[in-house]
Amino acid sequence: MVTFESHSQPGVSTLPAARVRRIIKEDKDIFACGADSIFLVSRATEYFIDSLVREGYEFARFDKRKTVQYKDMAKAVQSIEQYDFLSDIIPPTVTLKKTSAAADKDSNE
Repeated sequence: MVTFESHSQPGVSTLPAARVRRIIKEDKDIFACGADSIFLVSRATEYFIDSLVREGYEFARFDKRKTVQYKDMAKAVQSIEQYDFLSDIIPPTVTLKKTSAAADKDSNE
């Protein structure tokens, strides 16, 4: 697992607080959310995104690439139990050949 190293200033988030507040307000179960809570959600989101991208980068490095591609992110989601909840959002890549073979099989039945 890749570790997180913070290079940001304490008390500052890179995510815009107004957008985070708007996303939080979309949840009908939450009636109010203070500035401290919005900051904590923002920082937790930053940590999560950083962790996921670093894991994707590790898979890109295994393939001797410096650019993280979708397939690297999909491999990270499929191979790391912590990201299982993302398997519907970031499914593994499927080749056109496999897709065509599955479609042919379905049409023959």
